[in-house]
Amino acid sequence: MTKNGCIFLISARKNILQRCLTYLDNNYNNQFNYPILIFYHGIKYDDIDFRKSIENINIKTKISFHKIDAKIPEHLTDKDMFWNLKNKYSNEFGKKRLGYLHANYFWNNFMNFEELLKYDYMIRIDDDSWFKGKIKFDMFDKLDTENKLCGTGYTWNHVHDRVLNTRHNFYNWIKDYVNNYNVTIKHSKLKQFLEEGEKDIVSGIRCNKNFHSMKFLSGNCSIYNRKMFETNEWKEYLNEFNKLAGGYRYRWGDCEVISMYYYLHIGEEFLDLDLINKNLYHNQMPKFGGAIKDNDL
Repeated sequence: MTKNGCIFLISARKNILQRCLTYLDNNYNNQFNYPILIFYHGIKYDDIDFRKSIENINIKTKISFHKIDAKIPEHLTDKDMFWNLKNKYSNEFGKKRLGYLHANYFWNNFMNFEELLKYDYMIRIDDDSWFKGKIKFDMFDKLDTENKLCGTGYTWNHVHDRVLNTRHNFYNWIKDYVNNYNVTIKHSKLKQFLEEGEKDIVSGIRCNKNFHSMKFLSGNCSIYNRKMFETNEWKEYLNEFNKLAGGYRYRWGDCEVISMYYYLHIGEEFLDLDLINKNLYHNQMPKFGGAIKDNDL
């Protein structure tokens, strides 16, 4: 029996959405027909004919489009935005990628969007997520079987300048959050790492390598039980993230923000389906012999 669940994404790449959802249907969702919700900014998906072409991928699956009226938080000025940080990546990112910063807000606040409130389980993907092989099990069932509230198609923990340039101040923010809310850290290794300080140099950047090398959610294939977001701890944590506007100031994504919440307040490892090593999934579809890059957003 299928769960009260859905699959959702925020999309800006009209040219690849149909391929993404066709692979998703052929290799996973045609077994379950979980509804698919596509969120977007601007007018790109106002095209009714295009919507119909997407809805016809599988007429048994309800596919819907939802426009987001995104705004920069009122308490921020231009000088507060990510593109003003003093590193090469943020400067290359520039104002032209504001849509990505709006997406960061969505990825960390999706559980509070009206369209998703009725679902007990949710899978978050990207519009270039590549379901490349047959996944013959229900990911929501796996969450329940393993008694987890959160899972991921794969984990990652590589650390280099690009990673650190999108986690500016994240280590210190987590430390401050723990101190301000007197958090009893559930994950023993994280507790140890937060006591170590920023003692390492990676790609010329001072950091805490152990902290940044913890396993993180993929961010492009994440599975959630809504119960995780109904606690006071989550609401306090998310409120602090939004007060700071970490997605806009520092480009912090859900892979960092939600992973760290799980380590702090739940403590155990989240579910890792290891789909990449099983050749069932890849985080980017091939494009003309290569992968679709971040700057295609």
